[in-house]
Parts: sequence; C-alpha cells; structure tokens
Amino acid sequence: MRERRTRRGPTSAFLERAFRYFDVASALSFGSSPMSGTILVPPTQDFVSVHERSAMASVDTLFGLFADLWPVIHRLASLVDVKRNLDKQEMSSPPGDDKTNNMRADFETNTTSIEQALQQWIPKIPVSVVTLDDAADDSRLQSILNNAEAHKQASFVFLYRQLLSYPRSEQKVQTPTKQTLQACLRVVIFSGPMATLVWPLFTAACEAVEDVDRNVARTVFRHLETRQGMNNIVTAWEVCEEIWRRSDAGHGEVEWRDVAQSMEKEILFG
Repeated sequence: MRERRTRRGPTSAFLERAFRYFDVASALSFGSSPMSGTILVPPTQDFVSVHERSAMASVDTLFGLFADLWPVIHRLASLVDVKRNLDKQEMSSPPGDDKTNNMRADFETNTTSIEQALQQWIPKIPVSVVTLDDAADDSRLQSILNNAEAHKQASFVFLYRQLLSYPRSEQKVQTPTKQTLQACLRVVIFSGPMATLVWPLFTAACEAVEDVDRNVARTVFRHLETRQGMNNIVTAWEVCEEIWRRSDAGHGEVEWRDVAQSMEKEILFG
C-alpha cells in the first residue's frame, strides 16, 4: 500500500510541474507570494537521437529549458511581500531601528543572492543532444533557448525595477529590458512555443522607453495575439500602451498594477 501511494506516474509528475509553474505565475500576476515554499528544480529529461524520434519531444513542454531558473523566479516573487513589509516598517520606524535594519539586511542579502544566481545561469541543453538534422527541430530549439533567455533577462528587469526600485531610465533596467524584448522577438522569428512568453514580454515592455523597443514589443504582442487569440494578451498590450502614454506625458514612475486597476483590467501570466 505504501509503495502504491508513493509511486509517481507521468500524469502526477506533470501536474506537480504545472502547479509549480502556475503558483509562481499567479504570484507574479497579483503581486503576492507563491503558495508553495522553496521549490526544487523539476527533473529534466534527456534529448534522444532525432533518428529515433524528434529531439524536441524530450524538452519539458511547460518549462522548456528554464526549469532550473524557475526556483530563482519563485524567490523573486516571494520577495514582493517582503519588500512591501520592509517599506511599511521603514516608514513607521525611527532611523536606526534595529528591527528595520535587520529586515533591510535580510532583504539585501536575498536580492544580492538572486542577482548572482541570475548572472551565473545559462540555459542548459542536455549533454546527450545531437546535431539536429531537421530544420524544424533546429528552429524550435532556437526558439526555446530564446524563451529561456527572455525569462532570465526579464528576471533582471523585475529585480532592479520592482524589488530594488531603480528608475525606469537607469541602464540597469534598460539593458535587460532591451535584451528581453529581443529574445522574445527571436522566439517569434523561430516560430516556437509561446505559451509562457507573456510574463517576460510584459515585464520588459512596461519599462521600454525608446520607440524601437516599444515597436519590438508591439510586434511580439501582435504575433502572440494572432497565434493564441487570448483576450489576456490583448489586455496586457493595452495596459503597456497606456503605461507608455502616461510615462511620455510626464506621469512619473507609473506602476503597471495601478494602471491596470484604473483601466479595470486584470492580467494573468499563467
């Protein structure tokens, strides 16, 4: 009986991965902490020879090649509430307050650790991958690699903008913003899976200040909407356009949730 209860088939493994994904995606959508605690890296699958079957069939259909990045993004999402509590504590406490100083030190330790983890992370292709003879497989792999890169760069945008409160115009925000949007565009060019692209695209698009970057975002939004036909994508695009309009009109550092709420819109990244 105990063996039967602990044995995990492919369906339960997929559902567990799906929960890991949607738990964090929902937290990013609503500015809350994930329901789960620290998550482990989902198990990866090895590529198999394309002579046996498509090599891309062994890539995780949900996480692609960013499965081992997802725990870092989980940590990012978890720090939103921490920062909110820290901001409240700093506003209500006198300078030099020990509790406030400890909270600030813990927060800075965590953000520094996340920054280092992001700097060290690269998408990993399993060592058993072979040279892809099929052009469609090669194109799909390039798209999945760029999707992973988009998540990495968007995580930098989130870290510097949402957690460390850098101004939108700062180079530390604009550099990963541009890199995220270019990676999203390459996902489109290589015609790969786009189901998880909304979060990195929207996170970077909100911070775009140059017309060239905004036009890249528009191109990707247009392809996403055509490919998936989901109202959520149109909503995210509309909110971005309004953020750009307000930013250009001198409204300062507008926050996307405030803009979405004023438009009576809701965006879900899952």
